[in-house]
Amino acid sequence: MVEFWTRTRFIVLVLLLLCMTFVCSNILSFNFAVICMAPDPNATAPQEDRYTFTEIEDTFITATVAIASLVANIPLIFMINRIGIRCIFTVLGLLSGIATVLIPTAVRSGFAFLLVCRAVQGVAFASLFPAVGTFAAKWTYYKQTGLFVSVLVAYVQFAPVITSPVSGALCNSSGWPSVFYFHGGITLALFSSYAFFYRNTPKKHPFVGDAESSKIDRGKTVVEPLVKSITNGRMSDPENDFSKKTLRRIPFRAMLTTVPIWAVWIGSLGNFAAVELMFLYNPTYMKKVLKMTTAQVGLASALPPLIQFLVKVVCGALSDRIKFVSEVVKFRCFNTFAFLGCAACFIALAIIDAETPLLNLILLLVGAGILGGSTGGFYKAAPALSKQFSHFVTGCFSIVISAAMLATPFIVDGIAPDQTQDEWHIVFAIVAAILIITNLIFCVLIRGEPCEWTTDEWIQKNFPPTEQKNEEKTTDNEDANGQADENVMQKTVNKLRNRLCC
Repeated sequence: MVEFWTRTRFIVLVLLLLCMTFVCSNILSFNFAVICMAPDPNATAPQEDRYTFTEIEDTFITATVAIASLVANIPLIFMINRIGIRCIFTVLGLLSGIATVLIPTAVRSGFAFLLVCRAVQGVAFASLFPAVGTFAAKWTYYKQTGLFVSVLVAYVQFAPVITSPVSGALCNSSGWPSVFYFHGGITLALFSSYAFFYRNTPKKHPFVGDAESSKIDRGKTVVEPLVKSITNGRMSDPENDFSKKTLRRIPFRAMLTTVPIWAVWIGSLGNFAAVELMFLYNPTYMKKVLKMTTAQVGLASALPPLIQFLVKVVCGALSDRIKFVSEVVKFRCFNTFAFLGCAACFIALAIIDAETPLLNLILLLVGAGILGGSTGGFYKAAPALSKQFSHFVTGCFSIVISAAMLATPFIVDGIAPDQTQDEWHIVFAIVAAILIITNLIFCVLIRGEPCEWTTDEWIQKNFPPTEQKNEEKTTDNEDANGQADENVMQKTVNKLRNRLCC
């Protein structure tokens, strides 16, 4: 059996990162292709297959993704909890690829069809953070949680790094439809590979050996499912074993009344408010406020996500290797470094003028890079505190990022309708305040130990294994009935034998 030298989890990690990246890239690809599909105002010859959208249509195209993601998030968490991430994520990924391939047809056919395709992309987007949480709970070695989480959540930065240059090259060489065919085709190939290679747990994976499986299980709270002995078919220790139905139950009430979990969600609010501002409006700020050329904007827009991706991976790995302080101290230090560092850059941007565009650009790059340090903060705290229920806690990040995606355009357009330097001073000051406040709340309320409701003892106390006892009784009754039938049959045989002998 091929075991990839006890490194199968790293192959699964890379595959999952690529799948998540292209689900996000499918959404971003429209933002680049819409530039290519617009008619050239300087052209003299008739232009075919060119399309434009009104401001209202642009708003609906963007908002549909966010609304679909918001609506789908909680139902998806329930479905993933019941069916498993492999099936749900595969189906949604394939649907995202199909919807992306169909967008050129939708643009030509009608606006309603286009909105349907964008809604499908939004539903698939809602599954990304639950996929991160599930992988962190099932597949990560506890000493590598920070590294693995930092790599996976970097899909937010990795997607534009891939989509920007590829879409530009395809637009120039093959036309705007090729952007969607490329992204959709790669997505279908990746998720076909995911369906073949991924398993919901390492123990079920044919390429994971005992050595790697035991290493992954180390440090985890595992409630063993109800099993039967191979030798006699009887239930093993029904007082302590749990059925799969019990293992799928999520302690919602306990979870929603746990203060540190709310600290994690509040921390994510500050992070995604800054992320959405930078990645959605950096090009606009560079073009209209800093007066940079289109070529300069294209190059400069790709730098912040790339820098943040690198910082995320470095800080995630560093948080795993630091051993001289407790987990809660690491959560607070990394989160404070990320949030206050980024806030300081935004405050500086709210003070200086646009006469120094190079300084403004450097502050944007530094702010984006420093924010990547949050992988050692609230990002890592989510699976560390919620353990086997990480798919729910981390999955709720999708609600926050979708809400930020939906609200940011309205807030920025309301505060800075003319895109002037003075208006952007207010925008940067508000986001800096959000980062400072959310970091303060996170640092005060966060804890470093797994929550009580992740332990075997709490689950045994609050989810009593009544079903298992009933199954045990049923098994005993079946055995007793079988024994009685066997005795009756033996008596009948003896009577016939006696009569024949006489």
